[in-house]
Amino acid sequence: MLNVENLILHYQTRRGIVRAVDGVSFTIVKGETMALVGESGCGKSSTANAIMRLLPRNVASFSGKVELEGEDLMKLQDREFSRRIAWKRISMVFQGAMNSLNPVLRVGYQVAEPLIIHEGFDMRHALKKVMEVMELVRLPSSIVDRYPHELSGGMKQRVVIAMALIMGPSLVILDEPTSALDVITQANIMNTLKDLKKSLGLAYIFITHDLDLASELADKVAVMYGGKIVELGKAEDIFEDPRHPYTERLIASVPTLRTDRKLEFIPGAPPDLINPPTGCLFHPRCPFIHEICKKKPPAPVEEGERRILCWLYARS
Repeated sequence: MLNVENLILHYQTRRGIVRAVDGVSFTIVKGETMALVGESGCGKSSTANAIMRLLPRNVASFSGKVELEGEDLMKLQDREFSRRIAWKRISMVFQGAMNSLNPVLRVGYQVAEPLIIHEGFDMRHALKKVMEVMELVRLPSSIVDRYPHELSGGMKQRVVIAMALIMGPSLVILDEPTSALDVITQANIMNTLKDLKKSLGLAYIFITHDLDLASELADKVAVMYGGKIVELGKAEDIFEDPRHPYTERLIASVPTLRTDRKLEFIPGAPPDLINPPTGCLFHPRCPFIHEICKKKPPAPVEEGERRILCWLYARS
């Protein structure tokens, strides 16, 4: 369904060029969920914005290949991309539901707006469609007449999911869809996402820094660090047998209920993407550092369906 190759998105700032997305490649098949995980500032949301072409004015470089069902989206003009692709074939649930909702408009109109503006629906037919989608996300039809401030955090998040589904896309990008929600509400939202995936055949890109949530939904996992994917593979392979030192430390930092394993942490801080370290970006924090790690960036190593960006495997 989606094939991304060597995607690059750099930003121009007063301090210099920020290499937010620096050569990202992955594929997603129909009905599959890929979790994009990593620390804050590693380029997860920028990758999503690049795919959706939601670019700020200070873009310094934007290139690569983004193919959706065989069509290269990078060759489309912005107007055509907005008309044919955005929200109709690929949509996005943004982080922070309240930031996506207009506080002075009723929820029903906000969800129906794309149908009215882009599809020519009248208000009555648009609201009928909205009620159908509200039922899919487990909200009562009475929600359409309420304002965002009248809803709980979980209800707002479901409304934003309904907004992403209203045009019938086949791929939905979820950017931290459960952030700032309590644990019970998180579980309910995750169950809703699972049901939607099964009933509608949706494919997801699930952006999160919560590995527990990623393990709930993901079929494959891409681990990002410093604007690059450092490890990519099936979810069960990544969680049961992490290969990249960064992936190992991320998983080791997650508390468990059934074992007495001592929690670990990753020393240091994520790299400065304006002045990144030479060689492997992770080498200043890596416990397995070799001399070559400081001098030369590693090439990706393919092991079946696993891809690893680390000299420990490039040397073998």
